[in-house]
Amino acid sequence: MASKLRQDTTMQSPDTVMDSALDQSASALLSLPPELRNEIWRYLLVPATSPASSLHAVDRKAQHHCSSLGRGSSERPRICANVLRICKQANTEATPILYGENIFNAHPSLLATLPSFLLSTLPVRVTLPPVTHPRVVRLIRKFSLHVRLDTDPRFTSSQAEESFNGVEELEIEVFQAMYGSCDFSVLALFEGVRGVGRAIVRGSVGDGRYAGWLAKSMMCPPGEKPSGFVEEQGVGRWEGRDVWQDGNR
Repeated sequence: MASKLRQDTTMQSPDTVMDSALDQSASALLSLPPELRNEIWRYLLVPATSPASSLHAVDRKAQHHCSSLGRGSSERPRICANVLRICKQANTEATPILYGENIFNAHPSLLATLPSFLLSTLPVRVTLPPVTHPRVVRLIRKFSLHVRLDTDPRFTSSQAEESFNGVEELEIEVFQAMYGSCDFSVLALFEGVRGVGRAIVRGSVGDGRYAGWLAKSMMCPPGEKPSGFVEEQGVGRWEGRDVWQDGNR
């Protein structure tokens, strides 16, 4: 036991810490300009086949990956999160990229407070275990959420606003058990969300007019109240069977 304590003490000695700092300063990677290092972190931590890159019509990184490495679109995306363990400086620089530039799957009821890393959406949604540490949860700026129209929502409009106000990207994928079985009452919970940089509402959205209006509404600046859907479109919301009155649950 005494020998073990001596070893631990030696490992934490100032001389050893100084040697470690010198080793980091001599690293070829850490001596690169910060902008170039950030591009390396992105290459390792933001897969070209991830949902975050596939949302863009033209993605420079995706073109580079496919042309230089020959990666196919069917390959499951991989992230090299171990680079965060290289040293403190790598962790400080790369952590905001890992959590801030990838899309995370919002929890069905807890929304942005318990997100999961979204690896892929096709052919099935592949996620990693939920992120639970508050420090890194606050870094997440891009979300995807599955919303079912024909069941009771498990969150409130206040929770939606608290979770998604001011986020960089929000993708809401709508689905229902039977097409035309209900209206868009559940989506009304997102009408108070504001300041989203890029909003997408897709899936089982009827003619798409309300989905387009909702996406534009969520991208309005905070405090701005756009005209209601009825006023803007001149028609009522898409009609379907009202499951709140007729059942179908």
